[in-house]
Amino acid sequence: MNKQRYMILKGGSPAIHKLGDIGRDEDDLIFVKSETQNHFVGNFVEGFGFADVEFRKSDCRPLTQAEIEKLNNSEIQLGGIRYKMRVDSEGYPNND
Repeated sequence: MNKQRYMILKGGSPAIHKLGDIGRDEDDLIFVKSETQNHFVGNFVEGFGFADVEFRKSDCRPLTQAEIEKLNNSEIQLGGIRYKMRVDSEGYPNND
């Protein structure tokens, strides 16, 4: 994987950070920045901002079409500036 992408960590799966397991009970959106042979490395999109969290590849899944549509219809606000979220059909950020 050469590009960063959004995926879903399945609920109840471990999310390993240097402080321990920070996994969640429900499916949750993650942003994958890199990968190893068995893990995706990234962070939860919402939360306390823990970086370099390891997610087992077998515990992650691609976004559904409904999840893609929800992301593409959402906005985030950072420092008073609103940004529209856009992802393609595979969860890769689309900056067009």
